[in-house]
Amino acid sequence: MTNSSNGEGGRRDMMERRDRVLRQTTLKEYALIAPRLVKLMVRLMRDPRVPPRSKAVLVLVAGYLVSPIDVIPDMVPGVGQLDDLVIAAFALDYMINQVPVEILREHWDGDEDVLELIRNIAEIAGSLVPRWLKRLLPG
Repeated sequence: MTNSSNGEGGRRDMMERRDRVLRQTTLKEYALIAPRLVKLMVRLMRDPRVPPRSKAVLVLVAGYLVSPIDVIPDMVPGVGQLDDLVIAAFALDYMINQVPVEILREHWDGDEDVLELIRNIAEIAGSLVPRWLKRLLPG
C-alpha cells in the first residue's frame, strides 16, 4: 500500500469512529428522554409560574394512564397502548403550549434540540386528539 492510501484509510477510520461516537451520543440522549420528561413534569408541577389548569391536566392524564380503564383495552394487539400514548402526548403538547419556553428550558436537563424534537412530536401526536376533546380544555 502507498502512503496516500494509508492516509485516506486512516482518515476514513477516524471519520467512522467520530460518526459512531455521535450516533451513540444521540442514542443516549434519546434513551434518556423518558426519565427526563418525567423529571420535567415533576418540576413543572412544583413551579408556581405554571398555570394551575396545566397542572390539573397533567394530574388527570396521569390518573388515566395508571387507571385500568382504557378507551382501547390494552389486550388489543398493536393498538392497545395507542390511546395511552396519544393521550400522554396530548397532555405533553398541552403543557408545552401553556408554559413559557423559558420555563421549559429552565427545567429541562437534556439538549435543546431534543426538547425541540419532543415539542414537534407532541404537536403531531396532539393533532390526533379529536377536536371535541380539545375544546374541553380551553387554552
